[in-house]
Amino acid sequence: MISPSLLELPYLTYLDLSFNDFNRSHIPEFIGSLSNLEHLDLFGSNFSGPIPHQLGNLSRLQYLNLGFNDLTNSENLEWLSHMSSIEDLELSLTNLSGANDWLEVVSSLPNLKTLEMSTCNLPLMSLSSFSQFNHSKSFTSLESLRLHNNEINDIPKFFGDICTLRELGLAGNNLNGQVIEHINNLFGCAKDSLEVLELGRNQLWGSLPDFAMFPSLKEIELPSNKLNGTMPKTIGNLHNLEHLDVSLNYLQDVISEAHFSNLSKLLSLDLSGNSLTLEFDFNWVPPFQLEGLHLRSCKLGPRFPNWIRTQRNFTILDISNAQISDTVPAEWFANLPPNLYSLNISNNQIHGQLPNVSTMSWREPEFDLSANRLEGPLPLFSTNVSYLNLSKNRFSGPLSPLCKINDRRFGLGFLDLSDNLLSGQLPNCFMNWPNLLILNLANNNFSGEVPSSLGFLSVLQTLSLHNNIFSGDFPNSLKNCSYLRVMDLGNNRFSGKIPAWIAEDLPQLTVLILRSNKFSGSIPWDTCKLKYLRILDLSLNDFSGIIPQCLNNLTAMAHKAYSSTDLFDGSYMGLFNGHNYLYSGDYVDSAMVALKGREYNFGKNLGLLKIINLSSNNLTGKLPTEITSLLELVVLNVSKNNLIGEIPQTIGQLKQLESFDMSWNQFSGEIPSKILCSSCSSCVLHVLRVFFVFEGLWWKFFGALEA
Repeated sequence: MISPSLLELPYLTYLDLSFNDFNRSHIPEFIGSLSNLEHLDLFGSNFSGPIPHQLGNLSRLQYLNLGFNDLTNSENLEWLSHMSSIEDLELSLTNLSGANDWLEVVSSLPNLKTLEMSTCNLPLMSLSSFSQFNHSKSFTSLESLRLHNNEINDIPKFFGDICTLRELGLAGNNLNGQVIEHINNLFGCAKDSLEVLELGRNQLWGSLPDFAMFPSLKEIELPSNKLNGTMPKTIGNLHNLEHLDVSLNYLQDVISEAHFSNLSKLLSLDLSGNSLTLEFDFNWVPPFQLEGLHLRSCKLGPRFPNWIRTQRNFTILDISNAQISDTVPAEWFANLPPNLYSLNISNNQIHGQLPNVSTMSWREPEFDLSANRLEGPLPLFSTNVSYLNLSKNRFSGPLSPLCKINDRRFGLGFLDLSDNLLSGQLPNCFMNWPNLLILNLANNNFSGEVPSSLGFLSVLQTLSLHNNIFSGDFPNSLKNCSYLRVMDLGNNRFSGKIPAWIAEDLPQLTVLILRSNKFSGSIPWDTCKLKYLRILDLSLNDFSGIIPQCLNNLTAMAHKAYSSTDLFDGSYMGLFNGHNYLYSGDYVDSAMVALKGREYNFGKNLGLLKIINLSSNNLTGKLPTEITSLLELVVLNVSKNNLIGEIPQTIGQLKQLESFDMSWNQFSGEIPSKILCSSCSSCVLHVLRVFFVFEGLWWKFFGALEA
């Protein structure tokens, strides 16, 4: 709580309480009595509740920042109209849905220079309805107007009459129609002052306008719209342009030097996700030095672009999926800009050997070199790499060169070496990566036992060792990986029993794949405690004993997943020095899943699958009736065991079941009538393959069964 003792400071002019935690308490009304305040900053300090109207008494206040709290203003903003001295006003993430007078109030503040009201649930209204007010007295000093992530659906013409306006931000609103129609509304005196125009994430379409009408423009942001047509060469007349982002649109054009030859101040360029071809003369040297370049899915190849080698200030370079089929530019790679922290050349056909890449010294660099034809041993990377994706290449040899990555300040958070030709035993150096969240070594030729240092990966969330030659018992060191959610040890030579501690120490497990190993013993009843488990694949092992009756406790298999991203693509929460941190990457968990007699690789839809596969073991006894309470099961496979007895009569309630395989067992009795159809119009099983004994004869039912 904020103590009222603040009132004992009558001369206080500056109060900054930003980035604290006031535990969702209300902003105290007595702050409105600090009459000499000129600066009040409560940004991101976990306040909640209504904004006290007493703040309107702070007539000397020049700076007010209440953004990024959980505040509301359910009535009008009349209290704000008394702040005649206010110059900078930040209310982002404040619920202003009831403030129908917001535009009238803020436009009348005579000294207002900066207004930030992003994500404020501003009342649904057309800004053009502002015609009842005197435009000549509106926003007379305004320089920056940022209204991102609201429901605004047009740009009023009076915005174009704000002669002081330098920055206009309307990203993430409901602007629709041709972009030129909205741009035309800014052709007043604002066209000479406007420096920043942000209209991304709207529904704008049509061709790009002639931005040369805005000679002062430094930044154009139009990503994630529906723009089509070509890139006008007049963009090259914007001599002050520093940032251009037209990514994720439908532009089609051939880009040449003529578009950029005069842009000597350009710092960042994002053309990603369009149908653009960049054809520059091989010897062209740009007049600019870029800090950020994003050209994903543009056509740059087949040769590696020579002009990119002239850029020495890169911090971000993304030329993924750019149709480059050239050898590795070894000299360029060996001398990457020292400030580069994100390099993405994935999904090309770049081939050859990488030189050592250890020159980066700033921040924690990220490398995505996946889906190329890179070969040879793993190179040396800088010791502070945070993200490394070398998957889908032809790297060979041991993993040990990567052991030199050992920066523990933040450290390696992502390592994907899957689908290569790597071999040998894993080195015992995983203690160097205590912040590792993703480890994917699938589809290589690694062998031997898993090293004990894997137990140092205490925040690991995804572990895939699929399709190698690992051996030994179930890795006991994984007992320390309590955040583990995806574990795929399939297609190896692991042996021994599943340890009883698996549910106690790995309570977050959602995917457990032990398929095609040499595991034996019974299925631990403790497995039933994995309440988040959605995929359980123990097939092609040597398990014996009965199927645990408690499998009905796998409650995640009884409830719907809300979306295909309900599994963990994109971002991961981890721990660092006792604090939460968010690691964001372009990674989607995937797994090989046996379905309808074949193996499929599931990625984004993995989270929707609910699978139990116990096939090809030595299980005995009956199929537990309790398993039929897992109403969201998509696959149930118990084939090639020694199961006996009747098929449970309640099997028909598994209405989501698409594959049910009970073949090569010793089931007997009748097929339950509801196994065929739950009604005359809806089949329970789209694909059924069952072998069973009935009156001494073998019967085989397969294919799509209809009512």
